[in-house]
Amino acid sequence: MTGGNNLLAAVDIGTNSVRLLIAKPNNRLLDTQLRALRMCRLGEGMTSGEGLQPQAVARTVQALQEFKALLETYGVHQIRTVATSAVREAPNAAFFVDHVRSQTGLAVDVIGGKEEAYLSYLGACKALPEIGGGVVIDIGGGSTEFTWPSGEKNSETLVSHSIPLGAVRLTEQPLLPPGILAGLKPALEPLQAAKPAFLIGVGGTITTLASVDQKLPVYDPERVHGYRLSRGAVERILFFLSAQTNDQRKQVAGLQPERADIIVAGTTILWTILDYLDAEQIIVSEADILDGIIHASFCPQQ
Repeated sequence: MTGGNNLLAAVDIGTNSVRLLIAKPNNRLLDTQLRALRMCRLGEGMTSGEGLQPQAVARTVQALQEFKALLETYGVHQIRTVATSAVREAPNAAFFVDHVRSQTGLAVDVIGGKEEAYLSYLGACKALPEIGGGVVIDIGGGSTEFTWPSGEKNSETLVSHSIPLGAVRLTEQPLLPPGILAGLKPALEPLQAAKPAFLIGVGGTITTLASVDQKLPVYDPERVHGYRLSRGAVERILFFLSAQTNDQRKQVAGLQPERADIIVAGTTILWTILDYLDAEQIIVSEADILDGIIHASFCPQQ
């Protein structure tokens, strides 16, 4: 299968997963041609302070080589590859970037938390035009991003906060609820004051919870995108999953087995956010930073 020059691609190298989106621009929207995901757990073991670990790097490079083959099959020439929390915090980030280029030919941009937040916001809001914007919350493996409009008159300025607390990090460095809340408060306090009309959630934790709440036997992006996930459902799922062993969680409908060990930590972060903000629900977006990368890098006028 080959595609024309109008195919665009984005690769996101995250703390837990590496993902690929190949899409075709369609006015202000994107027509998805392919989404691919590999659970590489690049941030595994980084809590020891030793940086990216050799086995995690090897898994990630293998996934990127697979993605490069897909890009060549589809005939995609316009590609942007970004790396987020794990790489930007790693003392051996420069080695990783050079290694990826030598092994795959992909040039990796290591982006900051604010750009990560902006790209997630852009991707989610473009894909939910009927909502008209809101607060985008992205719970990743190593960090959680919050982005919302400043509210200033005639201003398109965004407020963004990147908190170094994610599903993988919290799994490897557990915190009690007061510690989780203390970590999130730099974003939650100004967000509470902003009184947002809508919360929009992106990232693997939140999309997985939408799938679990619907008991989907096979992940269905169409049923996940736009799903209204209630705070009550998040709390119920949190208590249910917390009582399960890792092997038992792997059998839960809607939950990818590779997320079984980190889903409780990610769900705890989301529940803390919703509880502090007294929010009844969060709207789930299948579109996220990948879509935002394509919009910002290749379709800035749309």
